[in-house]
Amino acid sequence: MGLTIGYMVFSSNLPALSALSEYQPPLVTRVYNTKGELLAEYADEHRIITPFDEIPKQLISAFLAAEDQQFYEHPGINPARILSAAMANLSAGHTIQGGSTITQQVAKNFLLSSERSYTRKIREAILSYRIEQAFSKEDILYLYLNQIYLGRGSYGVASAAWRYFHKPLRELTLAECAVLAGLPKAPGKYAPHINPEKALQRRNTILQMMRDLGMVDKQAVAQAIAEPMRISPLEETKLANAYADQVYHELVQRFGEETLRRQGLTIIVPYDIEAERAAVSALRSGVLDVERRQFYRYPVSHAKSEWDALLKEWRSAAGNTAPSLGEDNLFPALVESVDKNGDLHVNDGFRKWRLSKPKWNWKTIADYKEEGASEATLATLQQRPRQWIAGDEIRLQGDGKSGVRLTQDPSIESALYAIDLERGTVLARVGGFDYQIGGFDRVRQAQRQPGSAFKPFLYTSALASGYTPASIVMDTPLVFEGQSNDDYWRPENYKDKFAGPVTLRNALEHSRNLASIKVLQNIGVQRFLNDLQAYPFQRNFPAQLALALGATEVTPEELTESYAVLASGGQRWKPVAVQQVQDRTGKTLFRAVAGHRCQICHADPVMAVNESMRPAEQTVDPVNAFLITHMMEGVIEHGTGRRALALKRPAAGKTGTTNKQVDAWFMGYTPQVLTGVWTGRDSPTPMGRSETGAHAALPTWLAAMQAFHQEREKKSFTPPQGIEWVTIDTDSGLLPGPDSKDISLEAFRTGTAPTEETQSTNPTTTEPAKEGGFFGLGL
Repeated sequence: MGLTIGYMVFSSNLPALSALSEYQPPLVTRVYNTKGELLAEYADEHRIITPFDEIPKQLISAFLAAEDQQFYEHPGINPARILSAAMANLSAGHTIQGGSTITQQVAKNFLLSSERSYTRKIREAILSYRIEQAFSKEDILYLYLNQIYLGRGSYGVASAAWRYFHKPLRELTLAECAVLAGLPKAPGKYAPHINPEKALQRRNTILQMMRDLGMVDKQAVAQAIAEPMRISPLEETKLANAYADQVYHELVQRFGEETLRRQGLTIIVPYDIEAERAAVSALRSGVLDVERRQFYRYPVSHAKSEWDALLKEWRSAAGNTAPSLGEDNLFPALVESVDKNGDLHVNDGFRKWRLSKPKWNWKTIADYKEEGASEATLATLQQRPRQWIAGDEIRLQGDGKSGVRLTQDPSIESALYAIDLERGTVLARVGGFDYQIGGFDRVRQAQRQPGSAFKPFLYTSALASGYTPASIVMDTPLVFEGQSNDDYWRPENYKDKFAGPVTLRNALEHSRNLASIKVLQNIGVQRFLNDLQAYPFQRNFPAQLALALGATEVTPEELTESYAVLASGGQRWKPVAVQQVQDRTGKTLFRAVAGHRCQICHADPVMAVNESMRPAEQTVDPVNAFLITHMMEGVIEHGTGRRALALKRPAAGKTGTTNKQVDAWFMGYTPQVLTGVWTGRDSPTPMGRSETGAHAALPTWLAAMQAFHQEREKKSFTPPQGIEWVTIDTDSGLLPGPDSKDISLEAFRTGTAPTEETQSTNPTTTEPAKEGGFFGLGL
């Protein structure tokens, strides 16, 4: 009677078993590229659910040997094992052996807390009996082997196989199965990556138990015991830099963070590992090149008594492996002596180097004052002579010839965004020199002035309003007066040079500021603002003539995706960073194909249903898009972007430089790839007189584009219908005359080419630019 009453008391209010029959545990979300390579994982609990019939029999046997040898005989609890464990623990004075069956562990892990009490154990026993009545032994093992925590952040055997051995379950050896089976008892104590000796001993004990129980033969056990225990390092995420942040940002925005990290989604992204690495390398090398033209900042200096500890610290931080000599890799070094020639003898903790006397200009105290350095800092600097001394901590980088050269931690930053125009996908995104995932993504977040990189949109608007590439505009000085004698705006060209009457093409090729302002005056600010709505800028622009010079703020992402409209024949579409998402059952939740390719994607009705499958919108006349592209080819062939000729294939592009060289840009594309690069400081300050878009940004663009095009055929831009080609006098914009010295083949909208012949050296001009007060124009 007492037992009956006790059973009724403890069995009241027990959890229902529905949590087992409706088992839907948190699963790891996995991200793959189109080649099937695993790139990244998102998880609160790293679990890969595996059907029972796909779990190897030898792995099941190993767990039964280690955890519950009478599993198939008992009804959920094993009184003999409980008694044996109790006596062993009593004799030892503390818990050394558990008496729980696998079924009891399922009851505890799924339905109860981990509270240590007799009440909980009794409830656990009752639940275990009920579980055995409601579920088959195979069902119980399925729950147990998929749920159990096995250390290293892994839940379930499939996750553990991947995170310890980097293998799917079917590839595990007998010895590896025994390693995993030894973990439930104490995942920390027997973790092979933490305590390899204890893990090896535990593994061999389980193998011997399997042999004694007749689960495997003696020969197999002997081979398994002789097998070295090799634990794989946790694989680094291959989805890197700002590209990783973009993918995560889009997924969280669409599905929410909880779904992303717990619902076991399978995600396909168009990520090219090699393209991203090439972009990162190009950006880092480009930044370091600019940095070498900056002032050298006073280095930290160490007393000789600190040297040994410092070198030891560097060796430890580098994993006791000498830093690579890649041109984009920085590593610390210590100046141990300076010889009479001024050469530096340095030690990086692994190797010693001799550097020729540095020719770097020191940053002056005046520079520090201008930046607002503290009085204490200034006092220290005044006491320190501007020369190298033993104990200086410096930075080195590879020189590309198995040697090193002096560098310093960059004060310069950069961002790169590349789009595969043929596939309609994001090709590369680099958020900064030493970008950390989750950091400040300069591609998406940096608000910077584009300078002359904004002019192609103005010149496209001019083409739409009736200009041709051969129209003449005046590149002459302008002064806008305000309401008082002290108020005026005098825009300048680079180096304050003016060319007089030039063609529209020439004005763009050479980035002539005054000509651009007059173009904007003639077409009207409001007309230009209306035309800017054709591009994916996420902002309202000021109604100012200074807009002709890019005196506004945009992000590198906005600017690059706006160039994609011009590069795609006037079609507006969003580059794809996430191509497909499936749930844990394989059902497709989301698909995306770039809009300009949707004539292909709509062949599959499933792919045509969501907003990411909409056809591209034709927002710019394709004729004008081709004409501006052809004019930007001239920027590279004859103008400010001539360095890009080294790409050795048809390309269109535009430099951009803001006042005092605060921001430097190069935006450029081939028929296959578009890449935008920004370079500057996070805190907008001048980089130096020479740091124009052509000098500070274009080299990064060129290095990246050379890598992107290695396996691509050479293609030319294809003109749409409505284009005619006419030979003109390059200076006058008219047909060549008898005295024409410089002629070229120009593209025109059909019916707009000049019909007059050049008669003299004085070119025909368009209507003079309208004059107006600077402040009256909202500047």
